[in-house]
Parts: sequence; structure tokens; C-alpha cells
Amino acid sequence: MDCASTGYDLKGAAAAAERGSEESIPDAQYLYALFLYTGSAGITRDRKTAEELFRLASGEGSKDAAIVVSEMSRNPEDVMEKLLELRLKGEQRDPEACSKLFTMYDKGTEEVSKSHAEAVRWYTVCAEDDDAEAQNTVGFMYLKGKGIPKDESKALYWLQKAANNGSAQAMYRLAELYYQGTYDTQQDLKKAMDWYVRAADAGSMDAQFVLGCIHSTPRTKYFDIKKGNVYFEKAAEQGHAEAQYQIGMSYANGDGLKRDPSLALKWLEKSCENGYQQAMVDLANMSYEGQILPKDDAKAAHWFTEAAEKCNGYAQYALACMYANGLYFDQSDEKAFKWFKEAAEGSEPNSQYCLALFYRDGRFVEKNEEMAAVWFDQAADQGHPYAMADLGVMKIMGRGVEQDVEDGIQLLNRSAEMGNPEAEFYLGKIYYDGEYVEQDLNRSKKHFTKAAKMGDPDAAAMLEVLKKERRRR
Repeated sequence: MDCASTGYDLKGAAAAAERGSEESIPDAQYLYALFLYTGSAGITRDRKTAEELFRLASGEGSKDAAIVVSEMSRNPEDVMEKLLELRLKGEQRDPEACSKLFTMYDKGTEEVSKSHAEAVRWYTVCAEDDDAEAQNTVGFMYLKGKGIPKDESKALYWLQKAANNGSAQAMYRLAELYYQGTYDTQQDLKKAMDWYVRAADAGSMDAQFVLGCIHSTPRTKYFDIKKGNVYFEKAAEQGHAEAQYQIGMSYANGDGLKRDPSLALKWLEKSCENGYQQAMVDLANMSYEGQILPKDDAKAAHWFTEAAEKCNGYAQYALACMYANGLYFDQSDEKAFKWFKEAAEGSEPNSQYCLALFYRDGRFVEKNEEMAAVWFDQAADQGHPYAMADLGVMKIMGRGVEQDVEDGIQLLNRSAEMGNPEAEFYLGKIYYDGEYVEQDLNRSKKHFTKAAKMGDPDAAAMLEVLKKERRRR
């Protein structure tokens, strides 16, 4: 039933299907039912008999008939007629019909249920007809096992055919296979680079972006930042959001390019508009700081808000700080608390620390030292030095948590080792007071001195107190 074959004979195929049907061959019953239902090839239309044959073939194991039976239950006669006419053309290996059937089953429609197995069956006909897009898709489906068992050899076969027929996406997929060494393909960087370059030259923005990344990676044999930027810009011009970010940052920082704030702004804004969160965060930071780009608080507030609403933890933290301190926005502890809480619940450590401060100090919410300790602990577990210090003090004093002086001292020491002057001050004060540990003025002086050198005014004041006390002695 190959309509492109020199021996194509639809009436002969219909007669053969009728004979097979009489012999109770399920797939022949299915085919003959198609002829009966559509009245094709000189066969008198008989929908009732056709429907019975479809059900009989389905019961005997014909998968194609089973699909038709399912579709008969959901569609009226006129829709089924068009659908079965299209299916009959597909069985004749008509590429246009097979392509339409692929699209229908690949996505699912009101008339047919989504079925990758059925989609790949029809699109394979197009692939065998040398359709590059079909070859690329069928190769990908074999690669991922969509509707068919995974088969790396068939995947490579079809992807190579598609690539040789000019499919940039197939070239890119082959490059990925060789670069990653996955799906039983041995890693081969030379082959990978060859395919990436071919794909990039054929217009694949994904390949252009990857080449940009490869050439921008220091200490590798492919490192060439200028070449990397060329590829980033090519991908950016096609709308690749991360490439737009990368080329924007290259213009902002002068990485392999002459610094150009206007081009940096252009590409970073395009990346932001395409939804890339890191671009939103960096553009907002640069606009707020006014160093690399002109200062623009409105722009900073806009992109921090956009990223925050997309659940970017850093943006939520930055936005909370702006509300908490009345920077650009009207000061609002309510909104600050809201964004600190969302970011904290998403494991952003600075926000966990700030949320703990709100609970500890009773800012906007009722004072709750137990909740403060919970959030200090969360931030401390992520290495936040100020959270470690505050949690350490709470443990030493037994406020909000069970008292544990030894553990509290350890937390303060860890925080101090990370360069936190507050931790040094707290340690100095604890050894000076001698309430929770044995008084040790020498150790106290050592911690106060370290804190004072880091600019802590309270520590400097305590050093003066120690000096006066020693004079009196």
C-alpha cells in the first residue's frame, strides 16, 4: 500500500485485506474495515460492518483497531469518516497524511488521545521519506524512549540522517551526545565540537550558546573569550535569554569586549524580558548601585519585584530590605516581613536571619524568641555567621531555646573565625562578665581587640573600660 511505489495498487490491497479478513487475521480485518468505512478502492461503503470488524480485530489483538474503537466512542460519524480517511492515506504511506497524524497524536486533540507510540509510528514514514524534521524527531523519541523503547543505535541512525539533511537541531543533539558521553555514546570532545560548530553555523542558538560557554571557560584548551562572545552574541540575536545575559555581562564588565554600558543594558533588559532571573537580579543590583550602569532605583525596584514574584530568593531578600529601610518604596515592615518570610521559607539564609530578627525584636509581629531561634538556627546551618552569633548568645542565656552554654560558645567561636566582629564582641563580653563562664579578662581583652580592629565601636569602648579598671588596680 505504498502510494510512492511503482507497484502501487489500492484495489489489489483492498482485495488482499478482504481475503485476510475472511481468514480472521486481525490486522487484515482492521485494514478491510478502513476500506468499508470510507468506501474506498471501489468497496461499497458499509459502516456498520466496518465497526463490527474494528471491534472484532481489536478483541483479537489489533492495536490499530483498538485505537479506532476508542475513537469511535468519542466522535460522531462525520468526524470518524474524516479521521479514517486520513488514517487510510497514512496506511498508504502518504507523507502529508502521516505528518498530520503525527501532529494529532503527538499533542492530542478533541478527536484523538495523545499517544507518542502512535505519533512515532506515523512520523517514521516521513523519516523514511527523507524528511529531516521527522528524522530528527524520531531520533529524539528513540533517544528518550517516548512511545517506543529506548534504542541508542536507532537514535543515532536517525539523528545522523537528519543532521546530514541539514537539521541544525539534530546536529546539536549529536553534539550533546558526544560531549556528555551519554546513551552508550563514548565521550568524544572532538566530534562534539565538530557537531556544535556545524549546528551553530546552521543556526542553532543552543549550539551557539554552548560554544560560547565552552570558549569562555578558563584553563581549557578551547578557552577564547573573544570567540565565546561572538557565539553568545549570535545566540542572543536569536532570542536566547541566557546568551543575552552573558553577552550583556561581557559588555558590562569588559570581558573580552570593550566595556559598553549601553549595550550591556540593551542585552540585560532583553534577557530580563525573556524571563531569565539572574539577569533580573544583576540588572537590578547594577541599577541600584549605579556603578557599572547608571543609577536607576525605579529600574532596580522593577526587576527585583519581577524576580521576587518568580520566587527568586535573592530578589525577595533584596526587595524586603528595600521595604524595610524605605529605599525607593515607602517604608513598610509589613511588606518587608512578607518578602523575608517567602525567601526564608525558600531557604535563603540572609532572609532567614532577618526574619529571626523581626521575631526576636517584635518588629511587625509579636515578639517570639522561640521562632527567632528557629530561624537563626536555619540560617546558621547554612553558614550564616551573624545567625550563628545570635543563636549562640540565645543558647548561652537560655532564651528561646534550652540553655546550652558550651554549644553557644562553640557557635560564637565559629562565627568569630568567619570574621564576624559581633561574635568577637559577644565572646569578649561573656568572658568579661563571668556570669555564664569563668571570668577571664585576658581572653576578654583578646576578643574585644579583634572586634575593635574590625571597627566595632562597642568593643573599642570596652577596651577603654578594661584599661581604666587595670589602672585602678
